[in-house]
Amino acid sequence: MTAGEHLEHVEITSEHALRAWLAEHHGQRAGVWIVTWKKHVPDRHVTHEQVLDQLIAFGWTDGILRRIDADRTRQLVSPRRTKPWAKSYKDRVERLITEGRIHPAGLAAVEQAKATGMWDAMNDVDALQNPDDLTAALQAHPPADVNFHAFPPSGRRNILRWIASARTPETRTKRIDRTVADAQRNVQVKSNG
Repeated sequence: MTAGEHLEHVEITSEHALRAWLAEHHGQRAGVWIVTWKKHVPDRHVTHEQVLDQLIAFGWTDGILRRIDADRTRQLVSPRRTKPWAKSYKDRVERLITEGRIHPAGLAAVEQAKATGMWDAMNDVDALQNPDDLTAALQAHPPADVNFHAFPPSGRRNILRWIASARTPETRTKRIDRTVADAQRNVQVKSNG
């Protein structure tokens, strides 16, 4: 069973409808499944970019995306918690501010992230800078080092984000060990487990 299966499903058929829903519900703590229509249903289709704009404008974030049927998908969305902000999301915030489309709730989420250090927590990840402990572990296994650096930037970024998001030193060490072992075999670690 998917996490959050019990949560409310909210069908969205326009960017305006999503913005209206968020304007009314942005203060709730529980996430919801946003149900959207696929491209081949153009009169009801809302793009992923439009969804992200509205979520971020109200201090929410996107999560798991699942297929419902041939015409619809659902995405788990929720108020942003204390988690790091990726560069792409920070860039989106700046654009939304410039366009005058950010809601005070979105600005509050940004201010909270800056106050807690979460706004800049992934700067090294976004710049593809390996942390010292990963560098040392990779250099101790030259084939793993070569393979890791040959992975595409998006793959390395996902791995670095996975390592950086470890909540305990033990988990971080396990993730680095797994990254090195997988890179030794020229396999990109799946950063979700």
